[in-house]
Amino acid sequence: MVTYLLIGGIMLLGIESVVPGTCVFGVSGMILLLAVLYLYLGAGATAAVVVAILSVISLAVGIWLIKKVPHSWIGKRLTLTLESTKDRGYSGNDERVDLLGQEGVTQSVLRPAGRALFGENIIDVITDGEFYEPGTKVVVVAVTGGRVVVRKVESEEAK
Repeated sequence: MVTYLLIGGIMLLGIESVVPGTCVFGVSGMILLLAVLYLYLGAGATAAVVVAILSVISLAVGIWLIKKVPHSWIGKRLTLTLESTKDRGYSGNDERVDLLGQEGVTQSVLRPAGRALFGENIIDVITDGEFYEPGTKVVVVAVTGGRVVVRKVESEEAK
């Protein structure tokens, strides 16, 4: 019984080292290892005190390591510090500020996202929540990153 718990705890810690981030496998593995220690020490009151003290010490050391290791020489070697910022020329989407204020015609139904034709370019656009049918005249009111926001052009007769 104790052997199976020990093997299971080691396997769960191994899984956590390969699939980090969830902490479910790591915490489960630590609980199993603490249960093994408790059972090995005789499953009595003294064993419970030893396991509790060891748990508190392990928690304190773990918190200390989480705070100190990233700033140590080995932590700096293991941590990626490069940043892909806009200032360095990195961008996930083309920011089409040249479209701001331009009028176009919807090519697909906007529910609220779809496509619109501006000049000879078909652009992915989004509305503020309204639905527009194909052929509706729209104007670009905002551009944020790759997000082009449009609104329906009000006709002269409606004003």
